Amino acid sequence: MQKESMRSHTLLATLLISISSPLLTVGCAVFQSTAPPPETMDPLEQVYPVGFDAIWLATQKAMAAYPMRVNNMDLRVLETDTIKSERYWNPPHLSQLKTGDEYKLIVRVIEGELDGNLAQKVSVSKVVHRKKDFFSVKQQVPSTGLEEKALLYRIGRELIIEKALERAQKKSQ
Repeated sequence: MQKESMRSHTLLATLLISISSPLLTVGCAVFQSTAPPPETMDPLEQVYPVGFDAIWLATQKAMAAYPMRVNNMDLRVLETDTIKSERYWNPPHLSQLKTGDEYKLIVRVIEGELDGNLAQKVSVSKVVHRKKDFFSVKQQVPSTGLEEKALLYRIGRELIIEKALERAQKKSQ
C-alpha cells in the first residue's frame, strides 16, 4: 500500500513537472521584450569591392520601388522623393507608425580603393521629419537604421546575383 502511494506521488510529481516546465519557459519568453534598435541620424555605410558601374546598377535595382527625386550618376547621388506615412517602410518591431511622419532616403556612392583594388563605399541616410499637428513645424527625428540596413543588404544581394549571372553566361558560351 505504501509502495503504491509512493508510486502515485512520484507519478503525480513527474506529471506536474512535465506540464509546468514548458509553461514556465513559454511564460518567460512571452514577457521578454526585444528592445528596438538604437535610433541614429548618422548614415549607414558599406564598402563593396566592385567597379562604379556595377554598384550604380545594383543600387538602382535595389531602389526601384522608391519614388525617385534625384538620380545623378555624375554626382553619384540617388535621392527619393518625400515618402509620407501611408507609404512608410514598416519596421517589424512596430505595429503602428506616427501619422505625421515623412522621410526621404539619400544614397551616395564614393569611389576609392581597398587593398589596392577598386572599391565603392555606399552611404545611406534616412532623413525623417515629424509634424505633430497641422500648425507645428516639422522636426527632424532619428531613424532606426533598419531600412538603411535593408537597402544595403539588397544592394549586396544584387551584386551577388549579377556575378552569378555573369558566371552562368560564361559557362554557357
